[in-house]
Amino acid sequence: MLARLVGIGVAQAAMTLASAWLVHAFFDHAVQGQNVASAVSWLIVALIAAGGALAWLRTMERVQAERMGQHYAAELRLTLFDALVGQSPRRLQSRSRGGTLLRFMGDVKGVRRWVSLGLPRLAVGGLAAVLALIVLAVVDPWLTFAAVCGFALSGLALAWLTTRVEPAVREARRRQARLAADVNDRIAAIAVVQVFDQATREKRRLGRQSDALAHAMVDQMRGMSLLRSAAEFGGALASALVLFAGAVEVGRGMIEPADVVGALTVAGLIAPTFRDLGQVLGYWRSALVSLAKIEEFLAAPKLAIREVGEEMPTLPKQGRPIAIDFQEVSVGDALHDFTARVAAGRKVAIVGPNGSGKSTVLGLVARLIDADGGEVLLDGHAVQKYSLSDLRARLGVVTPDLPLLRGSIERNLVYRKPRAGRREREQVEAMCGVDELLASLPQGGLTRVGDGGGNLSFGQRQRIAWARALLGHPGLLLLDEADANLDPVSATRLGETLDDFNGTVLMVTHQLARVMQADEIWYLEAGRLVEQGTPDDLLARDSATRRLFRRALRPVASVSAA
Repeated sequence: MLARLVGIGVAQAAMTLASAWLVHAFFDHAVQGQNVASAVSWLIVALIAAGGALAWLRTMERVQAERMGQHYAAELRLTLFDALVGQSPRRLQSRSRGGTLLRFMGDVKGVRRWVSLGLPRLAVGGLAAVLALIVLAVVDPWLTFAAVCGFALSGLALAWLTTRVEPAVREARRRQARLAADVNDRIAAIAVVQVFDQATREKRRLGRQSDALAHAMVDQMRGMSLLRSAAEFGGALASALVLFAGAVEVGRGMIEPADVVGALTVAGLIAPTFRDLGQVLGYWRSALVSLAKIEEFLAAPKLAIREVGEEMPTLPKQGRPIAIDFQEVSVGDALHDFTARVAAGRKVAIVGPNGSGKSTVLGLVARLIDADGGEVLLDGHAVQKYSLSDLRARLGVVTPDLPLLRGSIERNLVYRKPRAGRREREQVEAMCGVDELLASLPQGGLTRVGDGGGNLSFGQRQRIAWARALLGHPGLLLLDEADANLDPVSATRLGETLDDFNGTVLMVTHQLARVMQADEIWYLEAGRLVEQGTPDDLLARDSATRRLFRRALRPVASVSAA
């Protein structure tokens, strides 16, 4: 694409020189007293044709430049998306959504403007100007020298002003990122603002941030305008110096007045290109800031992948249970020397106080995070040895961190396995009670789901999330508070679903009913495995697990006594 733009630039240079030659020929006829009327008939037509061709070439330049910029922006977004999905979800949660969105929208736009508006003008206009000046130098070196001096002096001013623009661009971008992050956060939590009656305070906060952004944008525009003004002054200065040098040479009899007019025509045709240079430099500085942020995002740590050529094990076929081993696993302050084993097909309830590392255990298995030390083994192989696609095709995950997506209920149900057969879908929907849910909705599976499923009840969202996780016959089910805050009917239905599941289950829960369904309990505290055993064993004696569920066990004990 850039090569085609260069070709357009050469054609523009040719049209520029042709226009200058035609003007020179016209004035040469006029000065020599020849029949101007006869010359006008073809010179004017030729000038109009050259001007039309130049206009058409510039139109083609803009279209081709925009195509190149949009293509580059599309490729850049895909590169950013690859980096996004390669990062640990836990790491991404520590970043603001507004800041991440700004990478895909604002920063990509900044780079696209440089690629589509800056780089082509620099390549095409610069090439056309250089070729025109070379030809002019052949005609008269002194006039060319005068034009170059004018453009060069303005270029020095542009170089100095460019250094003044970058801080303003950085400040404007920083203000945009902060505003985007805060607005995104408040939109996601607008109910909090409403319930606690803080709309006035949030409006004042938004106003302050908007004012700060406005000042930053004005400063940025001031710098951009100075660049454009300096570039425009360069065109005027070049024309003035050409006129002065031409007057001196004409006075000495070294050249004809027509030569000066032709040189002025060349300078005048180059001036718009040089005027654009001021805006091009502004695009460049803005793109540098955007590229720095994009490169920082692309350089963020990613989940470790297996070495090229390294043998890759395969997990059991879908539906077959998977064994899990944790061998002295440590993750920052969340988990310390964690060692435990789950036999294939067993159900394990992970319990303990908040912040004890329960969710981290699930995140390690799903490779949402990687361990700092130790190993997590699935069927005897380190989890990092498996391809992420193969691993996650065998996992079903239900957690508050995996909300429903915008779109229809149907789209959410089959998101994990879009090509699932009707019979399999009906079985899973019946198992999770989704069939009853769809029957109760006027539009059934076509019912639209809002952001995070906010237009559905919590129980309805959980049923859909369970069905989404179970579709495709996963051999391992990871549940993180998947039954929290459910009504009794939904909790009972999900309990029945868990009983019917034949694979391996790791579930983080605070519900005694789920604990009683487990084959084994792991009690974690401060990132360490404090005790493990069967529900009958741990709940029958004075254990940490029994103390955790003491309040829930009292009604059970009362019923037993009665």
